[in-house]
Amino acid sequence: MTEEQLITDEERTTGMGLWTDARDMLAAAKLVCAEPRLANSSPVFYLAGHGIEEVFKAFLRCHGHSLKDLKNIGHNLDHALGAATSHGFEDLFPLTAQDKAMIGRLNVYYKAKHFEYRVTGTQTLPQPQDLISLGERMLGSIKGVCEASVGVVRT
Repeated sequence: MTEEQLITDEERTTGMGLWTDARDMLAAAKLVCAEPRLANSSPVFYLAGHGIEEVFKAFLRCHGHSLKDLKNIGHNLDHALGAATSHGFEDLFPLTAQDKAMIGRLNVYYKAKHFEYRVTGTQTLPQPQDLISLGERMLGSIKGVCEASVGVVRT
């Protein structure tokens, strides 16, 4: 066995790694949103939602949550927000009532996988640009915590 094979998923999955995943999801959402035909499409909402989910999970991983803990949160943004808040997330990024409402409105559809599988009917969603902006601002606020958790500084 190589040394790499001896490293478990638990050891390999860091808060900084999840932070990077969140950054990439939000960057992809921004690119999709910039295409007028796709600006309000399911892919942009999925990517923004997944980016926000990964922001919370990166923060939680930096605060000692196991992969099992993160999997138990699943894709429920309200649960992820609650867990992150209980560990001081809002000390770094105070969420407004509007921010929480946006996350809650998105969560109704995100946790039910409406953006991954076609679901018809009317949806009441926040503006995708507002979700992406919120995700990027949250991401920036936890960068130092994630860097410190692995002892590196990224640019």
